[in-house]
Amino acid sequence: MSLLRISAGTTDITPTKPLPLGGFAKRTAPFNRIASRLEANVLVLKRASSRVIFVSTDLLYPGNPLRARIAECLELPKNAAELFLCASHTHNAPMTEPEMPRLGVADEGYLQFVSERIAALIKAIGNDESPGECSYHEGLAHHSINRRLMRLRVTKWGLSRSASFGPNPRGERDEWVRILKFSDSHGKPIAAIWNYACHPSGFFDLLAVSAEYPGVVRDRLRAELGNIPILFFQGFSGDVRPPFFGKPAGIKALARRALLGPQFRIPDQDEWNRWASDLADCVAGIARSPDRKIEIAEPSARLVEIPGREFAAGVDANKSLVWHLIDCGGVRILGINAEPVSEYRRLVEPSPNGIPLLTVGCLDHTQCYLPTDAMIGEGGYEVEGFRPLLDFDAHFLARIQDNVTGEVKKALA
Repeated sequence: MSLLRISAGTTDITPTKPLPLGGFAKRTAPFNRIASRLEANVLVLKRASSRVIFVSTDLLYPGNPLRARIAECLELPKNAAELFLCASHTHNAPMTEPEMPRLGVADEGYLQFVSERIAALIKAIGNDESPGECSYHEGLAHHSINRRLMRLRVTKWGLSRSASFGPNPRGERDEWVRILKFSDSHGKPIAAIWNYACHPSGFFDLLAVSAEYPGVVRDRLRAELGNIPILFFQGFSGDVRPPFFGKPAGIKALARRALLGPQFRIPDQDEWNRWASDLADCVAGIARSPDRKIEIAEPSARLVEIPGREFAAGVDANKSLVWHLIDCGGVRILGINAEPVSEYRRLVEPSPNGIPLLTVGCLDHTQCYLPTDAMIGEGGYEVEGFRPLLDFDAHFLARIQDNVTGEVKKALA
């Protein structure tokens, strides 16, 4: 069997001029400071004639134009399965997805800057391959909270039980941190991937550029492993976020809580720093835990398309969901161009067979949130509220889980 060959690198994608940030409809002013640098981290795995390119970006969503430009520079088809392109989903970076202007207007210059940086990095590291090996670590973080709360609320139609944003300690979430470490034949780290499901949407400064908590964890892992590329894979976090909530202060806040129920809030700087630092320490501890050696076989990449008509009514023909499956034998990575709620981790995970599975949202042009069948009957942001922000004109069918997960579950089995 041919040797696994690894190449990896990092490039800075911090904007060089003030631009609007993506993630919040009411925030339209350009950023006024840089709290932390934005990066794109790349890992390329090769064995014999097969190759897979992982690109992790500090962005809200990558978008189709970014994928197309990177693929063109690499002389690949736009939808080449070997290119796995994802975003951390930070809400404090400029947009590169021009089709969602309500979430932030994309700047053409910044889009070109990011695509050129990433393509140049992939080409450059192609000449620096090393024989390598892989190990796997996992552990629990307990740093997030479900943000979808069903309760009685006062609405303009009277008292109604409905779903809305609110801290839900009993709601489902995926607290597992999954880490892949890649090392050379002497055990020296080359790169690492870490996977966790939590919206990076709780930063204390709405007008600052920030890689958010993935950047804090990245710095902490580099302090442990050396100055190596650290890729972050955002998990299925459509209904999960940081746990910043508490008793309201002021009459307006008290009235809002009485009408709408418990509310999230923006943390102060010290509170956010403590939370992010504690999460980073937790992830670093998991990275130090006893490892499990992973045999990386010939990597295979596969796209599984779910046509729009199978999960929504009135959807445009080009709004398909696409599962992106990377099978490396000893580990599998499954991504999708959507924001699935956390329950989808259980829905797609095969029966325990000892093969680690990393699940990733926010790939490519992220089409929509992905709620469960039960949620569709309940409404709420994950079902209806997100639609104008993501330019998603369709409405989910009453039952979608089996249609969305059926084919990919077969592939995983």
